[in-house]
Amino acid sequence: MNRTILVLALTAGFGLAGCVIHETRPLPQVQAIQATHEIPAEQLLDVGVKLFDPNVPEDEKVLEREHIFPEVRKAEARYIPMQIRNTLEGTGHWGQVRVIPEDTDALDVYVSGVIMESSGQRLKLQVTVSDATGRTWFRKTYEQIADTRSYKDTRSVKRDPFQNLYSNLANDMLAYRQQLQATDLENIRRVSKLRFAADLAPYAFESYLSQDKKKGVYRVVRLPAEDDPLMVRMERIRERDYALLDTINEHYALFADNMAEPYTNWRRYSYDELEAKDEAARSSLTRKLLGAAAIVGGLMIGNESGSYAGRAAATGAVFGGAYAIKSGFDKGAEVKMHSDSLQQLGDSFQAEVQPMVVEVEGRTLQLRGTAEEQFREWRQLLKELYENETGLSIQTPNEATSAPISASAASGG
Repeated sequence: MNRTILVLALTAGFGLAGCVIHETRPLPQVQAIQATHEIPAEQLLDVGVKLFDPNVPEDEKVLEREHIFPEVRKAEARYIPMQIRNTLEGTGHWGQVRVIPEDTDALDVYVSGVIMESSGQRLKLQVTVSDATGRTWFRKTYEQIADTRSYKDTRSVKRDPFQNLYSNLANDMLAYRQQLQATDLENIRRVSKLRFAADLAPYAFESYLSQDKKKGVYRVVRLPAEDDPLMVRMERIRERDYALLDTINEHYALFADNMAEPYTNWRRYSYDELEAKDEAARSSLTRKLLGAAAIVGGLMIGNESGSYAGRAAATGAVFGGAYAIKSGFDKGAEVKMHSDSLQQLGDSFQAEVQPMVVEVEGRTLQLRGTAEEQFREWRQLLKELYENETGLSIQTPNEATSAPISASAASGG
């Protein structure tokens, strides 16, 4: 009789399996630590937040299984760095904070990262922070579930559902920087200045630095004179580079602003769909397991029972178990429905990049292609401008056989 009760309890249990609702409580908000006093200008480090690696798998089955939508990921690779930039800039602990399209030797500190997982439910990033000397500050994986309060917030200025992650990163960077001495900060700024100069004019400036090939760390060997005319010209060019980086940064900021509302909606709907899919998957599995247990238990009791009532109960358990399994497969179809809905949401989200117009030496130039391609064209143009101003060749021995791109070619006309 005890077995009969157990089977009946299991059979009844599957009916409740789909009724479990998993609520996510709002998370405690983590705030980025704010500066309480003005930091001397010579101790402020400029930060470049590189575009993240979108980490899009090539296997279509992996894309479908993990709900990765390539166009969304590519957009997130620009959007997430802007959120980090805004968080860092808002603390007052840093100099200029810019989102940059690729490696550049013009800044003091660099933040780079890989998107490991991103959905309306969860964000997981692998982040590396380093400085111009080549020293790695830290490499860390940040992971956070969404703060659902952001999805319900009706204010015009909303808190990002993963703002805690960005704040934690900002606080970790501050903690590391506070361990550095004033001489360390000065050395970082000096190395970034010389690396920029050596990148544009290796023949003139590469001898000022040496690099430990094993560790990849740069060291200042000697310094140019304060009134060195080559360095004075290089400073002017560096200011132009900063101006272009600011223009690119405005481009990324506009992109993030335009992306914010549709992306927030996509994440909100994605969250709902993933929650529904997970609940359907849990319910489907539970129903199948309970159904199988009911069938096995019913068969065992039917074989052991000699009474009509016992055989009837066993038959009922078997039929109930079969229904539970069928119900489980129905729930599996519901999982597929939610997956298809996520695919449609991802396909509807697109990212666009507009051409950029800049002014150099009184000329209006249009840099075409993506912002990243435009930046590479710009850097080549800067090298040519320096060569024209100084009369020094910018070519390294390995580049001697390649003619530089003309300013008109770089501008597309």
